[in-house]
Amino acid sequence: MINIDKNEALRVTLTITLCMLAGKILGLNSPVYLALYPTIVMTKGKDYSWCGLVKMLFPTLISASCALIVTELFHDHPFIIWTVSLIFFDQMRRRANTRAKLGGMLMPTFNWILIIVFSQHTTADMPMRIHEILISMTITILMTKAMVTLFPKPKYSPAPNGKPPALMPQNVTYQNRFVSLGLIGGGLAFLMIVDLISATFCMVPVIAAATQFNREQFYQVVKRRLITQVGGCAIAVVFSLFIAGHQDTISYYALGLGGLVYIIAFSMAQSQGISRDIHADSLLATMLPIQLYMTSTTLGLESTYLRAWELAITLGILFILHQLTRSRDHHDQKHYSHS
Repeated sequence: MINIDKNEALRVTLTITLCMLAGKILGLNSPVYLALYPTIVMTKGKDYSWCGLVKMLFPTLISASCALIVTELFHDHPFIIWTVSLIFFDQMRRRANTRAKLGGMLMPTFNWILIIVFSQHTTADMPMRIHEILISMTITILMTKAMVTLFPKPKYSPAPNGKPPALMPQNVTYQNRFVSLGLIGGGLAFLMIVDLISATFCMVPVIAAATQFNREQFYQVVKRRLITQVGGCAIAVVFSLFIAGHQDTISYYALGLGGLVYIIAFSMAQSQGISRDIHADSLLATMLPIQLYMTSTTLGLESTYLRAWELAITLGILFILHQLTRSRDHHDQKHYSHS
């Protein structure tokens, strides 16, 4: 029997909305972290204790800090930076032998890439970015604990017959590691060579797809992310047009943003399985462009359109790679059947 968390929609809505508002009000240089972290925590998190929240976010802080050290030490040697990054990606993938660990490697890997790319192509104060990451994580943890206290989660009975599927270990093959290394490392190399900062966030679906255990899961992730990522940009555009001219009015912006988050969060709370994952991915894909591009003076529509286009191209390339390798697999199978 499935237990429905009646408070989930309110808890998710208030946490994400208040964190995003804090990012705007505090005037952070990178307010996007206060959309990224609360959305990830509220859609992917299972343990909302103090230790559980710190355990979920701490690896991301360590990853970003280590990336900063690497970029500072080898700033004039991008090939060394890339090589160290490959070693980091491979070690992360080698250790991710469960679905839970796969989910846990997404944020540290992406934040490593984010620090590397921004240090290569911008004059931003990268130590200050680490400082803002820590501030954003602290606000996210405090806000999450407050909302979980106000709208507590129901106590679920333990999973019968041993470990749940997310914790069942699987064998990480050399092929799994090679695919992850090729796609993630290739994506990082492209971003380090080409000055295309806006495409950095396209690495999120690339990491999610590249770390799957088999081809079918790879295909399903690419197909689902195409719907959620591009669809999230479309929702963000509609929201921007709806709020146009009033985005500098905090109360109006907060009501509009809260209403949008609640609609998606309510749909997510009422869903299970793949449907829930789609709503969770859509929520993240919608919040990021709003927090990234909308300011008190501009709507950022052009940047949102560009983001949608870059995501569509990236996922299209992943789909083509899947189709090309599938054709080769079928050819090999036919060859062996006739031998």
